[in-house]
Amino acid sequence: MAHECDDCGASFETLTRLRLHDCEDVQPETPVASADLEKSQSAGSSPADERDASVAELDTLLNRFSGDDRAALHETLAEFESALSAALEEDDGGETYRDVFWRYHERVSDALDEAVRATGWSLLEEVIDAYDPTADDELPLVTPTIANAVGRNLIRTRVTESVEAIPVSALEYLDGVAVTASDTADTTQEEVHAYGWGIGHPDHSVADRLHARVSEDIFSVTPTLEHAFYADQYAAVDLLEALVKDESIDGTFSRPARDDMPSRRYLLDSVYGLKTDDHWPGMPRYYDWHEEFDDTFELDDTVEQRIRDLVEEIGFDADLPNDWTFRDLGV
Repeated sequence: MAHECDDCGASFETLTRLRLHDCEDVQPETPVASADLEKSQSAGSSPADERDASVAELDTLLNRFSGDDRAALHETLAEFESALSAALEEDDGGETYRDVFWRYHERVSDALDEAVRATGWSLLEEVIDAYDPTADDELPLVTPTIANAVGRNLIRTRVTESVEAIPVSALEYLDGVAVTASDTADTTQEEVHAYGWGIGHPDHSVADRLHARVSEDIFSVTPTLEHAFYADQYAAVDLLEALVKDESIDGTFSRPARDDMPSRRYLLDSVYGLKTDDHWPGMPRYYDWHEEFDDTFELDDTVEQRIRDLVEEIGFDADLPNDWTFRDLGV
């Protein structure tokens, strides 16, 4: 499906190409960006010039941003991706890219979250559609930032409304990111852990999706399962039992100065903090959902016993102290 630019009429095969193309009909608004455009037209711009122009425009957009301004939000995301794209061209081992990303990841995530809270899920669904993680060979560079905002609002919707109120598109997005992101894309993989809050959705089986990719994606599935316990501990323990008892999950991972650990044993790390009030899942970044809602969590006695029985049934208690706690299951 071709995508056409509303301003210049050019057609592109992917949304990423559409977002990043140089549209001659759109004039930058800031003096720095205008100067950069003139320089580009006369002598050709370097990646540093393009990055500086995008960063200047991004600062301007964020400084004047209002939560209900949908157009400004879309423009902000486009400028952020342009700045990241230009930074990626620098021949410095990714240092410039990391500097730009971490300088703006929180600010743009906050702006997107603010906009969604002001206008509703429809805005986030527009963003998800425009930055489809499965539409191109590579993920859009702003994917971690979008995933952060999706995760925040997924949790918020589950807590304040219901699992049914979570748009299927939001769950499809986070799952698509998790499946598509490379093994080295740590930040991207971490920002999708809130996917676990969709467990029990009637129109999208989080449990089935996690089970399908656990063998290839154990380091993403386990923290996602941790989130699921806070959303619905009964559905989460059902999934934990199914995963740990699945003998087809037969991989191991190495640990420095210690024996390799079975992947199924690592899944038990998901229950590490369930019996304490000083450990909460750390994702999405910059968002303390348990503080926003003054949330408390109490593990049901029957769920605790099922976890203990599971550990003993599989034999994972052999290396644990006799009086082991869930903290001893941490990896």
